[in-house]
Amino acid sequence: MQYIKNSVFLYLTPRQRSQLVSFLRSFAKKHQKLNENELLDKFIEEENYYSEVGSPHFEFALENFSNDEFLSDIKKFFSYIFWELEQKEAQKPLIERQKAIQKEARKRANDFKMSKLKPTKKQLWYYEKVCKAHNAPQKPLEGATRLDLRNWIMEIIEPKEENEKDSE
Repeated sequence: MQYIKNSVFLYLTPRQRSQLVSFLRSFAKKHQKLNENELLDKFIEEENYYSEVGSPHFEFALENFSNDEFLSDIKKFFSYIFWELEQKEAQKPLIERQKAIQKEARKRANDFKMSKLKPTKKQLWYYEKVCKAHNAPQKPLEGATRLDLRNWIMEIIEPKEENEKDSE
């Protein structure tokens, strides 16, 4: 990004360049279905419309529409934005896989932490209530961990839910 920013619109002030680049980026993302030439035409058309209404986005752009360098810079910038969007789309599956791996690692870390902690009073109370409600025998609680209780509770609850779905 730094390369393209430093090679286009050099004749504008830094503030004008920043405003124009930001607007062109959002404009290109908004109209992704158009190619660079159609996008340029649409940009010029909108800017001319807003200048006729009396509130142009960029007054300096209106002066430069006759400048071929300005128009070629806009086309270059649009093509760069499209390339950047393609790269982002190509990396999407990789990012999704990384997120899934990180989620699994967090789950394993949480399970490891739970395997070292004693169960809470609430968890013990809930386990007893679930066992009574489902007529399940209680397992010995001596030396049990939070992870054990969580797994025992899920063993009791999940088969009941599966049987309810089967009977419907």
